[in-house]
Amino acid sequence: MLMSICHVKKEFNGTPVLRDVNMDIDKGDVVVILGPSGSGKTTFLRCLNFLERADGGELELDGKTIDLHDASNKDIADVRRKTAFVFQNYNLFANKTVLENVTLGLTAGRGISKTEAEERAREALQKVGML
Repeated sequence: MLMSICHVKKEFNGTPVLRDVNMDIDKGDVVVILGPSGSGKTTFLRCLNFLERADGGELELDGKTIDLHDASNKDIADVRRKTAFVFQNYNLFANKTVLENVTLGLTAGRGISKTEAEERAREALQKVGML
């Protein structure tokens, strides 16, 4: 099992948004979270990456179980190193170039040297025709 998500709960002002959400993901799985607007899809993903604190539930990743409500800063950092989140309404920093926007997460978030980050960014930008 690559990732297991158990009993995720989240309420906003007493209104349940997520009720006992469970999911197992194996290596190679392609997962789609589908539902109407306002059904909790983004909230669920935000809870898994600790951009929103769940009211309950657990995430098992690489054999380690993490409480989605009471996770430590170290646990949160570990999850974020192993996962990714693509925002619905992404925004680049307007005062930075595309290359600087791409390298920022690598240097600031992952501690990768500027030289290595730029090399990785240039390769990625080349793949999508933006170099």
